[in-house]
Amino acid sequence: MKRILFTFAALILFTNTYAQENFKTIKGKVLYLDAPVVNADIKVSGSDEIFKSNIDGVYKVEARQGDVITFSYPSLRDMQVVVEDVTRILNITMQPEINELDEVVVKASKRRSQKDLEFEYPANESIINTAWGYLDTKRAPGQVWLMGEEDISPVRLCILDLLQGRFPGVQVNGDCINGGSVTSRRFSSLTQGRSFVFDVDGQLFGDAPIWLPLPAMKRIAIFPGLAMSAQYGSFGAGGVIVINTINGNPQINKLVDMARLRNNIYKDDALSKTDLLKDESTYLADYKRAATTEIAKDTYKLNREKYSNSPYFLIDSYAYFMGIGEEEFASDILEKNLLLVDKNAVYLKALAYYAEANGDAKLAKKLYEQIFILRPNYTQSYRDLAEGYRNVKKYKKAASMYARYNYLVKEGFLESDSLGLGSIIDRDAENLLALEGDQVMESASPQTRLAKYTEFDGTRMLFEWNDSEAEFELQFVNPENHYYVWKHTSIANADRIMDEKLKGYSSEEFLIDGSLAGKWQVNVNYRGNKKLEPTYLKVTSYFNYGLNSQRKEVKVYRLSLKDTNYELFDLVNSARISTN
Repeated sequence: MKRILFTFAALILFTNTYAQENFKTIKGKVLYLDAPVVNADIKVSGSDEIFKSNIDGVYKVEARQGDVITFSYPSLRDMQVVVEDVTRILNITMQPEINELDEVVVKASKRRSQKDLEFEYPANESIINTAWGYLDTKRAPGQVWLMGEEDISPVRLCILDLLQGRFPGVQVNGDCINGGSVTSRRFSSLTQGRSFVFDVDGQLFGDAPIWLPLPAMKRIAIFPGLAMSAQYGSFGAGGVIVINTINGNPQINKLVDMARLRNNIYKDDALSKTDLLKDESTYLADYKRAATTEIAKDTYKLNREKYSNSPYFLIDSYAYFMGIGEEEFASDILEKNLLLVDKNAVYLKALAYYAEANGDAKLAKKLYEQIFILRPNYTQSYRDLAEGYRNVKKYKKAASMYARYNYLVKEGFLESDSLGLGSIIDRDAENLLALEGDQVMESASPQTRLAKYTEFDGTRMLFEWNDSEAEFELQFVNPENHYYVWKHTSIANADRIMDEKLKGYSSEEFLIDGSLAGKWQVNVNYRGNKKLEPTYLKVTSYFNYGLNSQRKEVKVYRLSLKDTNYELFDLVNSARISTN
């Protein structure tokens, strides 16, 4: 077995090395505020040559898979993009340079990066997570008052009650029913009359968060002076109170009803599904307007020659006819046009998503096998193929894929990943053992396995996207009409996107706490993918997660309308159903 795994690992290294030796042309435009950026510097890693964008912002470089292309321009933030097997066009939209708190410099002490501080956060009570990054309060350049969990008394009513008479010069006005403010008498007359603002897990509020229960708070830091609040600009001129919640730190949890902890009120301003029909591609709109299925088929035949070289025409047409129950016609479309997509993992993944959503588990498994051959060094390939096997009830093969992934990580052939896909793979593998363990291993009863692997009470949502360049924002609106936004953009989450490209994954999971039952709404704001092409988003919702009654729903969404927040779907989060 070890010999087989070693041979497989060697094949991965050979495939990756071979791919990286082949140069290819990467081209596109560099833009800022929809205007071309002239003479932007473009540099490929491993080369000293600097390329320039022309008067139209257009550039062209030669690069290999695995190279990093850096785009630079004075006063604009540098952008770095990893070249992948499918990378051909990169249209770059640059952003203004923003000076953020990146690391804390301490005299006569070693500099520590944000990753170091993030890693230490769970165990080091002196570290606070601010909107500008992690900060070690013991090494801060200004005065900081810090309260840990043992200082946060649950018998108090709210943050105003907690801070009353706690620190010198800090004055609390108002109460926990009507609200209020916190001011400091230590500030100079320049800031007199200004109140503290609140930074709750990176969300900024001018009003005291009396809605936030004290037991949900993990740490509180008070910045009473200008030296510490300067990062917040004029907004924080009266001082800043930073609150880290128990569920708000990514090291502790992903999402356990994050929306519930924030005072964000949803205004029902997302574009409806009906309004979206106006922005669909021409051929999709024609299909849906067709009075009968036969007319829709004739429409496909009329458009086939016009879009004969478009992979997206194939994907969309296949998805449409599968969705209306015309499996034979859809399969014929795919079979006759498969050469358009069979060497491109991005296109194959979109087809696999639709096959899975429409119940064709065998086809989805075959497509994931092809993707695995194309991308054996992508961690996402292991998770996708394992789930492909599980969906066709090949449970031992699914378990072996998870075991192979863990072996290659252990031996250093794949990078360790505890914050991205690694945790998703661990949860999937544990769920497989919990529910199908009798098909995988001979020891341990189902009851024992369930007790070991079922730790989550609620609904699990897994989001996956076919194009690693896709940027979007997901908005989760809870039954109480509060919302939480997760941003997958180069502006808000550049490190995460770089990590995805280097390790080869494109997914994120969200766990909705079962204690808040009712209807959730999920919206999306698509920001593009550096090409004028759609992105396909697969959402798998797991209900009664970890129980024998567990079920899942798979839906796929075609993202093309940009910079507009619109509805994706509603989801009913129910209390657990007990089964024997």
